[in-house]
Formats: sequence, C-alpha cells, structure tokens
Amino acid sequence: MRRAAISIPILALSLLIAGCGDGSLIIGVDILSYLDPSERELAYSVPGGMAAVDADVASKGMSLLPGVEDATVVSSATLQLAASFDHLTGDASGMLRLYMAPSDTVNPFTTPPIDSVPVPLVPGNVTNVTKEITSDALARALVGNKARVGIRVTFDTMATPLLGTAAGTVTITQLTATVITKKDF
Repeated sequence: MRRAAISIPILALSLLIAGCGDGSLIIGVDILSYLDPSERELAYSVPGGMAAVDADVASKGMSLLPGVEDATVVSSATLQLAASFDHLTGDASGMLRLYMAPSDTVNPFTTPPIDSVPVPLVPGNVTNVTKEITSDALARALVGNKARVGIRVTFDTMATPLLGTAAGTVTITQLTATVITKKDF
C-alpha cells in the first residue's frame, strides 16, 4: 500500500511538469541522412557556351512523423544547407536549388524552389556554400507524414568557350531542418 501512496504524488508532479512551458514541439530532420551516398554527390561536365543546363543531384522521398500536422501549428522552419563544389575546368556559375514537396509521390521539381544559392565556379578551386533557409513551404512539407526533397544545380557556362567544358563535382554536405510547432487546440 505504501508503494501506491508514493506513486500518486510522483504522477501528479510529472503531470504538472508536463503542463508547464509553451507546448512547443521541436522537430529536427537530418534530410541528408535520407540520401544514399551516391545521391549526395554529382560529377558534372557541361559544354561551354550554354546559358542554363540543369543537373539533378537528388530526388528522394522521406517518411516523417504522422499526425503532427493535425495536432500542431507551425511557428517556424529553418534549414541549414551546405555544399562543396570542386570545380576542375572552365569558367562557369551555378545556382544550387532546393525543392521540397509535401508528398513522397510528387516530383519536387514541379514545385517552386524553397531557395536558390548562387555559386561562382573558378577552375581549380573548391567553393563551399552555406545558407540558412527559412521557408513556409519547408514547414508544410516537414509536418506531413511524407515529403520529397529535390536538389538541382543549374550551370551557366557562357564564359567558357564553345569547345571547352566546365567540369567538376558537387557534394551536398549538410541538409538539417528544424521545425518548431505549437499545440493546436
């Protein structure tokens, strides 16, 4: 009987502690972990004199937490993006684009990009890019039970002569999202 008397105060204390705070749910999603190593890196070779050549690094579905969107309202969503471009030959510029669809069956490249990051590409140099992205579309995608991420690089090789080639490798090194939600009563 003594055991029950001790359990009730402990239960009451734990319920009181659970009721404290603002009721936020913080969801951390390591999107990069959903990508196979082969989907994190892309070797590219783009002929000179081209204004816009797309190269898709990845398009991958993700299973997330079911029911979050039904019980919460999103306060904020941010994503830490980092990539490395090991550019070997040809003057060029790139535009790294991140796409996110709120379903794993939707082609993410049919949705507007979450964000675009310009990348200057100089022969023989490694260019590292990082960006913190805040996006409502990202939030909507990551509170659903499934999502699809897409990563695309658009190359502009107009600065490289027609017979030349802009070539190198792009590696995605970080895709970490944080979504903060509040209880929806």
